[in-house]
Amino acid sequence: MVVTAVFENLGRTAARAQGYPELPLLALPHPMESRPEAEVRAIARQRFDELIGLIAEEV
Repeated sequence: MVVTAVFENLGRTAARAQGYPELPLLALPHPMESRPEAEVRAIARQRFDELIGLIAEEV
Protein backbone atom coordinates (compact mmCIF):
# COMPACT_ATOMS: atom_id res chain seq x y z
CA MET A 1 0.00 0.00 0.00
CA VAL A 2 1.28 3.46 -0.82
CA VAL A 3 0.18 6.37 1.36
CA THR A 4 1.52 9.72 2.39
CA ALA A 5 3.11 10.00 5.81
CA VAL A 6 0.06 11.65 7.37
CA PHE A 7 -2.03 8.59 6.50
CA GLU A 8 0.46 5.90 7.51
CA ASN A 9 -1.38 4.96 10.71
CA LEU A 10 -4.72 4.95 8.90
CA GLY A 11 -3.28 2.71 6.20
CA ARG A 12 -1.96 0.25 8.76
CA THR A 13 -5.29 0.27 10.61
CA ALA A 14 -7.20 -0.33 7.37
CA ALA A 15 -4.88 -3.17 6.38
CA ARG A 16 -5.34 -4.85 9.77
CA ALA A 17 -9.12 -4.40 9.59
CA GLN A 18 -9.16 -6.12 6.20
CA GLY A 19 -7.13 -9.04 7.51
CA TYR A 20 -3.71 -7.96 6.20
CA PRO A 21 -1.79 -6.93 9.31
CA GLU A 22 1.57 -7.52 7.63
CA LEU A 23 0.74 -5.70 4.39
CA PRO A 24 3.84 -3.81 3.25
CA LEU A 25 3.33 -0.06 3.34
CA LEU A 26 5.33 2.70 1.69
CA ALA A 27 4.83 6.16 3.19
CA LEU A 28 5.68 9.06 0.91
CA PRO A 29 6.08 12.69 1.97
CA HIS A 30 2.90 14.64 2.60
CA PRO A 31 1.37 16.39 0.79
CA MET A 32 2.07 15.19 -2.72
CA GLU A 33 -0.60 17.03 -4.71
CA SER A 34 0.86 20.48 -4.08
CA ARG A 35 4.39 19.53 -5.11
CA PRO A 36 5.69 20.44 -8.55
CA GLU A 37 5.62 17.57 -11.02
CA ALA A 38 9.41 17.46 -11.17
CA GLU A 39 9.59 16.96 -7.40
CA VAL A 40 6.96 14.21 -7.47
CA ARG A 41 8.89 12.46 -10.23
CA ALA A 42 12.11 12.77 -8.24
CA ILE A 43 10.45 11.24 -5.17
CA ALA A 44 9.08 8.43 -7.35
CA ARG A 45 12.53 7.71 -8.76
CA GLN A 46 14.09 7.78 -5.29
CA ARG A 47 11.54 5.39 -3.80
CA PHE A 48 10.95 3.09 -6.80
CA ASP A 49 13.36 0.34 -5.74
CA GLU A 50 11.87 0.36 -2.25
CA LEU A 51 8.37 -0.02 -3.71
CA ILE A 52 9.42 -2.91 -5.92
CA GLY A 53 11.05 -4.56 -2.90
CA LEU A 54 7.83 -4.26 -0.92
CA ILE A 55 5.78 -5.68 -3.77
CA ALA A 56 8.16 -8.63 -4.07
CA GLU A 57 8.03 -9.44 -0.32
CA GLU A 58 6.18 -12.52 0.76
CA VAL A 59 3.53 -11.61 3.30
